[in-house]
Amino acid sequence: MHWDIYFSVFPCRQATEPYEKNSKNPKYPVGQYVVASFGWRSHTISDGKPIGSASMAPTLLPNFGNLPQSLALGVLGMPGNTAYFWFSRNMYAQSGETVAVTGAAGAVGSLVGQIAKIKGCKVIGLAGSDEKGKWLVDDLGFDHFINYKTADIDKALTEVAPEGVDCYFDNVSVIYL
Repeated sequence: MHWDIYFSVFPCRQATEPYEKNSKNPKYPVGQYVVASFGWRSHTISDGKPIGSASMAPTLLPNFGNLPQSLALGVLGMPGNTAYFWFSRNMYAQSGETVAVTGAAGAVGSLVGQIAKIKGCKVIGLAGSDEKGKWLVDDLGFDHFINYKTADIDKALTEVAPEGVDCYFDNVSVIYL
């Protein structure tokens, strides 16, 4: 087996640059940042192909200019793509409608709520602490927060959305609504 490139990576999906001084693969030039799904490990040797059927091949990051490469792991990476494409292609929420988001304080849920707000929706975030709820409402602009650990969810939803919920983004695979 011939390995073309050596990466020094951190856990899970990472943005990193080739570790070697001379890359053996012209697709991955030295100094170019790469995103890959290599799992939890300190170092990886890769031939540039996906590892396993659920993995993606190492991908070069575009030049973000003065923006941090870490955006490739968040809003411009998997969480942002999941939030944007799932919301825009599956939810069809319209301005004025009510959207409820579980796992609302997580990487994907927080972005779904912000996209819904941009679309003019009323957004209700469900999360597991009052600190998270404060962040959702005060910093991200969610309209309401429900602490699923302490609230009667049916009662709380009836209070904040008396006309009901139009779209439900289930981010945790638990039926609350």
